[in-house]
Amino acid sequence: MSQASSFLGNYPGQYDYIESQEAAVTWGIQAQLKLWNANIDSTAADPTNSPTWRLRSGLIMGVIAASGTWTNYSATATNGSQVARGILLYGLRMQDVWSGVNTPKFYQMAIGGNVQTANLIGLDGQAQAQLTPAFTFDQSVQVGGYPSNLPRVTVAKTANYQILSTDNGTSFSNAGAAGTVTLTLPPNAPGLSFTFNAVVAQTLKVASTEGGNIVALNNAAANAVAFQTASQIIGGSMIVYSTESGLWIVQNVSAGGNTITVS
Repeated sequence: MSQASSFLGNYPGQYDYIESQEAAVTWGIQAQLKLWNANIDSTAADPTNSPTWRLRSGLIMGVIAASGTWTNYSATATNGSQVARGILLYGLRMQDVWSGVNTPKFYQMAIGGNVQTANLIGLDGQAQAQLTPAFTFDQSVQVGGYPSNLPRVTVAKTANYQILSTDNGTSFSNAGAAGTVTLTLPPNAPGLSFTFNAVVAQTLKVASTEGGNIVALNNAAANAVAFQTASQIIGGSMIVYSTESGLWIVQNVSAGGNTITVS
């Protein structure tokens, strides 16, 4: 049987070592992995790889609704693959070695288990939120072994703070603050969500990094929102979450009729 190889037809002798190892995608007990035999669509690609037809291990995958075949996840897709459903455990070549044409594949997919966040490709806040019910991310495990998809303890901020994308899902308060606290949102990305609670009578302000992309009461291009109206601060609570179109949506979930000032 003939085989295709980059060494085919080479002169005899030693050549540079070209073998490579894929980064480990999983952690912990392998028996905890949930695997699926997936039909990979011929259009599946690894957008940040070169060539894009070479899918790397750790690539986040979704399902095309019309065909039921798997392809690379994309937060801006509209064919169903905007929902992260699984993770490619091992690298896969989509291009046929003889014809040079991308072809459908039948391959193993992880649909649950323990995964290493740093080695996942195409992961964003939206994908992580969608995968969290089935997967446990190593960077999300807190001291004592409790996964971060359990309810988080509220983090108190007494001074201005630049929120990080890795704070995704965190609940912030102004407990202990002696003055105004401004919490600045991270750069907008799909799947980010934060909760803000005013527990002392000091202004609690939430600002956009980019500016002009907060949607609040009667304003579709606000720069910031805040609990600052006297006698209406304590008990104020809001959820701010991102959209696929780059906006921040504000929901007032206060204990009473606390006013949110929009600027």
